This record gives sequence, structure tokens and C-alpha cells, in this order.
Amino acid sequence: MNWRQRAIVAAGAAAGAYAAVSAVMARGLTVSRRLPVLDTPEAVGLEYEDVTFPSQGDNLSLAGWLIRPESKLNDAAIRWIVMVHGHGSHRADPAVGALPLARDLVKGGFGVMLFDLRACGLSPGSRASAGYYERRDLVGALDFLAGRGVPPSRIGVLGFSLGGTIALMVCARQKRAAAVVADSAFAGLSLSIEQGVSGRLGILKAFQPGMRFMAKALYGIDISEVSPMHALAGSNLPVLLIHGELDEMVPMVHFRLLSRALEGGPGEVWLVPAAGHVESYRERPDEYARRVLGFFETALE
Repeated sequence: MNWRQRAIVAAGAAAGAYAAVSAVMARGLTVSRRLPVLDTPEAVGLEYEDVTFPSQGDNLSLAGWLIRPESKLNDAAIRWIVMVHGHGSHRADPAVGALPLARDLVKGGFGVMLFDLRACGLSPGSRASAGYYERRDLVGALDFLAGRGVPPSRIGVLGFSLGGTIALMVCARQKRAAAVVADSAFAGLSLSIEQGVSGRLGILKAFQPGMRFMAKALYGIDISEVSPMHALAGSNLPVLLIHGELDEMVPMVHFRLLSRALEGGPGEVWLVPAAGHVESYRERPDEYARRVLGFFETALE
């Protein structure tokens, strides 16, 4: 074998290795653990209705709960808060304190809808997508309420971590809800990937272009589209950003970028001392409920 042939073989092997590593990194975006839903709203003294509804576009039958306030209003007359959990969790997420928080919101006079994103809890699917396809799940939930006669002006969304990211992207660009509370949301998937790579092996930075290509080619995920920071640009969506000062999973730079994107609009921010990732409610439950309820009282009709 002459030097040209050896060079061609070496180049082919290098290209193959690059593609393989890029594909493995892209696959990481689709991995989600499925945790069992062990509690229901009954655990915190709430009556609820089991519901299913289709995701937008791909029609996955997602599982959820509707919790109505004590007032005997029909669904169209209730102001609703849709809660969206984070990556690898489910609607009753104990790390957030989802069910006690739902109880606080219901006591404040709101109806609450909780549901499992695709590949989580009791909803079908085997792959996550870091927020790309999960947007369809939130749209499906909002369309479900619309189908029961609830106008967008009476719907708010409360999202945690990835759920907050999804809520900002969907509601900043579509008129299906009137306001969003985003707790521990990231500003953009590209930045999150870059931070994750730089925190491990620096050599993996070279594979980011390949990862982007493979994510699109293999799974249809456009990483650049998962960016609430860009979605908020020019939006007049009322937003309350909540972030724990000690959050290491979604570093403070994401909070700063999202806060900057809100400048000039109807946005509020709350940086919570001594709280880590999605720990703000558990650290300060009374203040958290008061701030969230006050925000939605003002923003929803």
C-alpha cells in the first residue's frame, strides 16, 4: 500500500470515527429515564380527573390530570395553570414539590393541569428531544383546554427546567396562553451543550458541528431552534423568571440571558438565594406560591 492509499484509509477511518462519536453525542439528546408516577393529587387532598389528549402533529396520547378549584364553575370559566415538568421527570415530580404546589395554586382559586411529556411517566414514546418535539406536547395540552372552551387569556403555564424552556418557546410565539412562569429554564440548547462539553473533555468541542448534523439527520432535531432566548426577542408575553442562586445544572448565565431578553417587555425576575436547581418552591414555599399566584392574578383575565 503506497502513501496515497494509506492517507485515504486514514482519512476514511478518521471520518468514520468522527461520525460515530457525533452520532453517540446526538443520541444523548434523546435519552430519557422513565420514572414511575407514585402519587396522585389525592395525596395532597385534591380531587382530580384523569385525562388523555393528543400531542400536536404526531398525535401521541399523553396522560394528564385536571384539578378544579372548589368553586363550581364550568371549565371555560376557570383560570387554568398548566404545569410542565422537567427532563426525565413526570407530572407529580417530588423534587419540585409539584403536588403541594398544585394544592397551593388550587387554594388560590386556579384550576391546574399536570401532564407527562412524551417518554415520561405514563405518556408513550421512547425518545426525548431536549425540548424540540416536546413543544408539541405542551401545544396539545393547551389545545385540550381550548377544546373545553377555555380562552387563551385564561391560561397560564408554569414550567420547571426543560418545562420552563418549552413554555417560553411555545407561548412567546403562539397565542395559546397569556403568561408564563419559567423556573430554572435554560436560555438555549446550544449553550447548554457547549457548557456540558467544556466541563468534561475539551476534545469533544470538535464534535459539536457533527453532533448538530447527526441530531438533524438521525432524529430531526434542530438544536438551534431550542432557544427561548431567541423566542422571547420582540415578544410581549408576560413572564416571571425564577432561578436558584446555587443552580449548578443550569448556570446563572442562562438566567442573565433570559432576563436580558425580557428587557423592555412585561417581565419579572426572582433570583432565590440558597436554592439549587428547581429547589425554589421547596426552599421558600409560601413566598413562591404568593409570587406565582400574584403574577397569574394580574396576567390572566
